Amino acid sequence: MLDSNNVVQLEDLKSIYFLYQDTVLTNDGVIYTCDFDSPSIDKMFELIEKHPELLPSHHGALSVKKIERTVVKLIIDQITRTNHDTLIDTDTLNAVAQRAVNMLQDAALREVSDIHIELYAHETRIEGRVDGKMQSLQPTIPEHEYGKLLFGYLFNELSVDKTSDFYQNQINNARIEIELNTKNGRRETLWRIAYLPAKDNGGQLTLRWLNKDEFVPSLDNIGWEIGHVHIMRNFTQSASGVCLIAGQVGSGKTTTIASSLLELKGKGRSINTLEDPVEFDLGIIQSSVVTQKDDEDLMFTYGKALLRHDVDIESHGEIRDTKGAMNVCRKGETGQIMFSTLHTSSALGIAHTLNEQMHVPSALIAAPNLMKLWIYQTLVRTLCPHCCISFNEAQAHLDDEQRKKLNHWLSEQGDLTIKKTMRFKHPSGCNHCNEGEKGRTTLVEMIVLDDEDRLFISNKDYLGWSKALLAKGFKPISSHATLKIKRGHIDVFSANERVNGLLNETSINAYQQLWEEAS
Repeated sequence: MLDSNNVVQLEDLKSIYFLYQDTVLTNDGVIYTCDFDSPSIDKMFELIEKHPELLPSHHGALSVKKIERTVVKLIIDQITRTNHDTLIDTDTLNAVAQRAVNMLQDAALREVSDIHIELYAHETRIEGRVDGKMQSLQPTIPEHEYGKLLFGYLFNELSVDKTSDFYQNQINNARIEIELNTKNGRRETLWRIAYLPAKDNGGQLTLRWLNKDEFVPSLDNIGWEIGHVHIMRNFTQSASGVCLIAGQVGSGKTTTIASSLLELKGKGRSINTLEDPVEFDLGIIQSSVVTQKDDEDLMFTYGKALLRHDVDIESHGEIRDTKGAMNVCRKGETGQIMFSTLHTSSALGIAHTLNEQMHVPSALIAAPNLMKLWIYQTLVRTLCPHCCISFNEAQAHLDDEQRKKLNHWLSEQGDLTIKKTMRFKHPSGCNHCNEGEKGRTTLVEMIVLDDEDRLFISNKDYLGWSKALLAKGFKPISSHATLKIKRGHIDVFSANERVNGLLNETSINAYQQLWEEAS
């Protein structure tokens, strides 16, 4: 009877077992598989051809037999239960190293922006974000030890600039520099790596591909409208002031600043950046300020040092605390252009975040000519031009709730001709895309602060300020989303995942639905 005792359990082979979960190799030289087309079969032949000593009694000769998928799964589960205490010998380390490199290589070729490795009590999950959407990079691995060894290798062997030595029960951060094949050729890739412990001796490790984009796009090519670009250029051509760019992680904030600085390079003004770490090579003085465990004020120290370097334009990494926020304000008051980023859910929310969370006095936020431009942006997946479908074609693929929300949104627009230009993602996609979408575009809202805005900020009257902004023409990010939906560039439901208030119903309707569902 075939069971785990008959299966060769060397680390190189276990990597293949866990990656494909459809094939195993037994000690008598038989490859058992539930899929004769599985790449794992060729990988096993290659491995035994290179290392015939793995099956000395068979001289590397292999045969292939078919078995049920349930049997393969059972065997892999048995291997998991009998391998909780893997010894870190040379063979194991080499196998883990190959797993790590293969994972990074696969992610690079698939243009993954973020890799998520999640370790649970009895399994390891590896997922990646492609065009902003999470998808599985390989089947769930039914082993705790697999992820544990992977975490250790990524931090202890591949990474540099660690916050501290790696321990599974402690938060840690580092970066990895590794040469990989990409769709644009082989090149050096830079990854930011962050670890967070979790229950059951588990944890989450997230890798962000920092230099995924080799070239910085111009301001005219980041998805903004002509008016947005005009506003940014007006700011950069002014004498001084602060521009804050808000958004979620991975919303393109750093790219926006890089595009702006690139346009200012060589125009007669001195430019410096402080980043954690540097992501784009802009051909200006860029300092990588990687904060370690015992020097959390390093960004502040670097910022203070730049006061002696005759800077005209300066950019700081993300504002994370009061000291960082006050440092940005201080630089804006010294007569220079200042860029920085922070996390909020709207441009208007920047005031509340600075005041209530960063404890910056509202009087300082509202100081004349200090805060000049506040931006909130997000990235939304764009429709595949090869397979996107029309309004009428989409109806067959929408459920009742989607139709209800779509009709409500259309009635708010007051223009049913939108149906002619709207497009929707094809539910199956095509060879050119991922489930009907490929690439992303920027949605943005901007506040060009004036004295009226500063008065509202000083009084902390955020609801009144919101009404006043709309009265004088402020365009919220939902308006930019609507514009791109009308053009047929983005799917309304994909946009709704990234933009608050786009397809939302009123609270009255929400409460009424409680009784409708109950009845």
